Amino acid sequence: MVHGDLSHAITVAARAYQGRTDRQGEPYIAHAIRVMLDVEGEDARAVAILHDVIEWGTITTREFLGERFSRSVVEAVDALTARPDEPLESTMERIRANPLASTVKRADLRDNAQRWRLDAMPDAETRERMLSHYRRAAVLLGTTLDELCGREVT
Repeated sequence: MVHGDLSHAITVAARAYQGRTDRQGEPYIAHAIRVMLDVEGEDARAVAILHDVIEWGTITTREFLGERFSRSVVEAVDALTARPDEPLESTMERIRANPLASTVKRADLRDNAQRWRLDAMPDAETRERMLSHYRRAAVLLGTTLDELCGREVT
């Protein structure tokens, strides 16, 4: 049986992110929920809530595959998962090739660039490094961070 429903994705994500925090010290699941709420459609929302379960969560690729999500969800989550020592250009090329992953990555970048999240970075150096990374990722997606956010991101 293949799971495609959003409730299963939320359950898996809650388990994978349990006890994990983001750079601001907030529960990681909160970021995933905000990204999920920024996209439309059940598959996009499932991918959004799951987008970091392998990279930042406690679930392995094998465990994730064992959850039996639809092929489109699995492929998009895979596209969004950075590989060790992989250049950003390669990651973003893979994401751009998958429309579902691209939609979710845009929402992910929007959430990462929220003023309150940037202001809550541990220090100015981290904030500038991450902001530069988000800007570069947006350009590699074919847009800009300012366009994605609908405002100038500083």
